[in-house]
Amino acid sequence: MVNKLGRLMNWEKVYRGMVYILPGVLCFSYYPVIVLGGSESMNFELSLPLIWLVVFNVVVLTLMLKKRKLVEGMKGKWWWLLFPGFLSISVAWSLNPVRGVLTGGILWLVYFAIYGMWSLRGLLSEVGFKDKFWKVFFGSYLVVCAWCVVQCVMDLAGAGRDVSLMCAGCTYRMFGFPHPNGFAIEPQFMGNLLLAPAIVSIWMAMKKKKYYWLVFVFAAGIFLTFSRGAIYAFAVATIFMVTMEMVRQKTWRFCKTFMVVALAFLCVLGVQGMMAAMGPTDDTFGSGVAKVLNHLSLGIIDIRKAGKNGDGVEANGQTIEGTEEEEENYKVEKAVFDGYVEESTETRVKLSSEAVEAWKGNLGTVIGGVGLGGAGQALYMEGLSDSPKEIVQNEYVSLLLETGMIGVVLMMLTVVLIVRVVIKSKAMTMLLALMVAYGITLMFFSGLPNALHIYLLTGFFIVLSRDSLLSNSIAV
Repeated sequence: MVNKLGRLMNWEKVYRGMVYILPGVLCFSYYPVIVLGGSESMNFELSLPLIWLVVFNVVVLTLMLKKRKLVEGMKGKWWWLLFPGFLSISVAWSLNPVRGVLTGGILWLVYFAIYGMWSLRGLLSEVGFKDKFWKVFFGSYLVVCAWCVVQCVMDLAGAGRDVSLMCAGCTYRMFGFPHPNGFAIEPQFMGNLLLAPAIVSIWMAMKKKKYYWLVFVFAAGIFLTFSRGAIYAFAVATIFMVTMEMVRQKTWRFCKTFMVVALAFLCVLGVQGMMAAMGPTDDTFGSGVAKVLNHLSLGIIDIRKAGKNGDGVEANGQTIEGTEEEEENYKVEKAVFDGYVEESTETRVKLSSEAVEAWKGNLGTVIGGVGLGGAGQALYMEGLSDSPKEIVQNEYVSLLLETGMIGVVLMMLTVVLIVRVVIKSKAMTMLLALMVAYGITLMFFSGLPNALHIYLLTGFFIVLSRDSLLSNSIAV
């Protein structure tokens, strides 16, 4: 069968083609989506990245069989399989075995895809590959950033969510201004998707100044999503990478990066204020800006007006009493939130605390967890959540509950193995910064399907850095 297919198509070209389209495919992490139904504990859905992952594994398997490289690269490297191996075994005692099997299947597809990239990296060494790839990589995310702007315009213009693809919590009705989710399910995943191009562009800009415009665009895109997880992660990763490069090269010139990022933030802050003023709600430019600062600072920075604003409406959204004509004039739509949404933070903290409590339930759970995919069911059975579909919005705590101490230790071992490979790379600073950024974002959500880019892009960049294919010699 393999030989017959090999005669009909050039598998090496197909492989390179699949790599080229990877960045663009990852941008469509939720839209379009193929809904296959659901159960009381989970939804069954297919996305473009999942379809790409399956097809890519078929291509990789075919090539590795043809080149007899299927197990060659794993000799003496069995320790890389300990983490996914244990997670797969834990399905045996999972409280939600169906979810566990599906999650384990996706995990193994990710592992095999990265292993295939590593084993077949020689196919990416052809002349012109890296230049073409970087153009596609940055081009894909620039297009998505443009779409996010279009989403905001459509939302303010009154377009329905079926047209704008905005999630329910993304529209102007929440804060008075929209915060786009692109083709992702939520703004936090859209912001997360932009972390890689933002960090890579900073790394390239520190070598060639002409790429600072990319830094500005992608930083602005992250700020526009209004996702605290993505923004915090980007800020920490930027500080980490720039500081590390300044120390290594003993120069202060990289401080320009901070100025570019700060300028991007101020520009987006102004845009969010203008959107608030132009939108259908009673918000003004000042109230929009105040909400942004209040929410991103977790309520610490509060410049919201305690009394009336310039439009005769109180800052808390209550119309001031007046004549019947005045009241009619000021009957405008009011945003749901007027600043920091404490509930979003409290919900995450509450879920994490409850997950830890469930994990401490008995010695068996402490050691081996409740099984892969069983976190939601465990919380539901303990009466700590209203639905078995509820997830722990923290990947680390979710892993602790599902796989216990053994799983956490094996995860740490895997991270150490990855870092050992990364520190030998010429792109060490960028790769470590990307890992720091993704590591922080995993404290804000859990799950695989909407976050495949975290694992696939990190693994792919490590593969590229191995043979000096990860360079700044591109022309965007």
